[in-house]
Amino acid sequence: MKKYIFLLFLLALVSVFSLVVGRISLEELRNYYTNDFETLQTIIFDLRLPRLIVAFLVGASLSVAGVIFQAMFQNPLVSPNILGVGSGAGFGAVVCILIFSNPFITQIGAFIFGFLAVMISYALGTLVNKNSKLMLVLAGIITGAIFEALISIVKYVADTEEKLPSIVYWLMGSLNAISWDDVIILAPICTIGLVILSLMGWKLNILSLGNEQASIFGENKFLGFIFVVLATLITSTSVAIAGIIGWVGLLVPHITRLIFGSDNTSLVPISAIFGGIFLMLTDDVARSVSSAEIPLSILTSLVGAPLIGVIMVKKGKKWS
Repeated sequence: MKKYIFLLFLLALVSVFSLVVGRISLEELRNYYTNDFETLQTIIFDLRLPRLIVAFLVGASLSVAGVIFQAMFQNPLVSPNILGVGSGAGFGAVVCILIFSNPFITQIGAFIFGFLAVMISYALGTLVNKNSKLMLVLAGIITGAIFEALISIVKYVADTEEKLPSIVYWLMGSLNAISWDDVIILAPICTIGLVILSLMGWKLNILSLGNEQASIFGENKFLGFIFVVLATLITSTSVAIAGIIGWVGLLVPHITRLIFGSDNTSLVPISAIFGGIFLMLTDDVARSVSSAEIPLSILTSLVGAPLIGVIMVKKGKKWS
């Protein structure tokens, strides 16, 4: 219980920090509070608060999806992006942006192609060698590369004046244009998905033992299918809103596992909180350190790749 209290206290602290930090300084905010309270309300409640909520939900969703995929496929190297979910969802989203420009249809397109990508990766990896962790990773890399190529085709045919710049910037991951409308779309799906997956963590422990052991405990493959669908749903919804943000789904589960252990009953909710905090702080850096906002995927790669390298050196022998 103490670890949850500590994490919730840390979450509250980071939330307050994220609301006051940014290109508009704390002193300017104090000035608005004294002389122009309406502008202060606009900055805090219309700009920063919806962005803060989306940052938390996207970080939590990507992190929990990483925990689910690593447990379901019994492979510590997989994550939503490595399985091709990010690229698949990105392709579905950019096609819908190009043709429809409707957020709801974009979300559906992202989910369909994200789910298709993870199924192709799993089928290809199993076809070659169902017991090989390396084959699943290679299958995910191949699937991701195919969808990346399809995204390039979409960019090639997109209107260079209007559609192409918005697609390219969106693909790099950003919360720059987040509004309350995005919160209304993202919050119900991700919140329900995260709560269900957190409550089912003990069943994930059984499924992570493998099909034979799971069947001994009375669990069947359909439950595993539900886990994959929910993990893909929250990932693709996050991609549809915030673009492709890499490394979160791989890095955060490993850090939380190192600190709090491998029991999925606690690992799933803790990864949600930790992942949300991680992306909130990353977004703070993205919108504060320069006059032009830095795409989130650049920062998560700069942080995630070296840290995964350190973890690989320390724990890599267990992954072979």
